[in-house]
Amino acid sequence: MIRSIQRAAVCTGLGLLVQLAAALHWTPFTFIASAVIGLPLILAGGVLFLRAVWKSLKSEAVRQDPS
Repeated sequence: MIRSIQRAAVCTGLGLLVQLAAALHWTPFTFIASAVIGLPLILAGGVLFLRAVWKSLKSEAVRQDPS
């Protein structure tokens, strides 16, 4: 699970770095790069994080199932 959360953090961090780099010198090209590269990386990081949490909750529920 830790590796999954690390992947999510790296993906989100890369997306934020792309958007920060684009914001430092704002042009039409950097806006497009920010929207096409940065935003999907952030969304993918969020999805990876939610997937890791969901898997963790499912495995915890299986361990606590009394039947």
